[in-house]
Amino acid sequence: MEIVAKKLEYRYQINTPFERIALYDVNAVVPPNSYTAIIGHTGSGKSTFLQHLNGLLLPTGGEIQIGERKIVARQKIRDLKPLRQKVGIVFQFPEHQLFEETVEKDICFGPVNFGIPVEEAKKKAREAIKLVGLTEEILQKSPFDLSGGQMRRVAIAGILAIDPEVLVLDEPTAG
Repeated sequence: MEIVAKKLEYRYQINTPFERIALYDVNAVVPPNSYTAIIGHTGSGKSTFLQHLNGLLLPTGGEIQIGERKIVARQKIRDLKPLRQKVGIVFQFPEHQLFEETVEKDICFGPVNFGIPVEEAKKKAREAIKLVGLTEEILQKSPFDLSGGQMRRVAIAGILAIDPEVLVLDEPTAG
């Protein structure tokens, strides 16, 4: 799926004394079936840009197109759920994405939220946990009893279980 940003701008706390511009006049093309790295100093807007890819943040200027979905600044946005199913984001601290009482429930949350029946979601959880190099025994544990590395793998498995077309890793080498 191609991603195209045109004159993308994002301002935090707009129309307040604390307004801060994070992205200005960003133009980028990410071709389909490719790997792309975005590099820059701390505070340069990398995470802000990534959060536009599935509508967690909406542009304050310009536009971004993800596949067939175009998001334009100051235009009313309709249902972003299909976009969020296509673009999975693993955040810089993926262990902060965990919240359920078991690893299995945590991994199943996304698929079930997108309409997958619970039994099929559990099957996806078993497949995803293997993809990240963990065993099925971990599925019945609390995610909060795991090591930091295991927690990160579980968070990644939770995103993989939704079968996104685009996988976004914010700071993938952290930890």
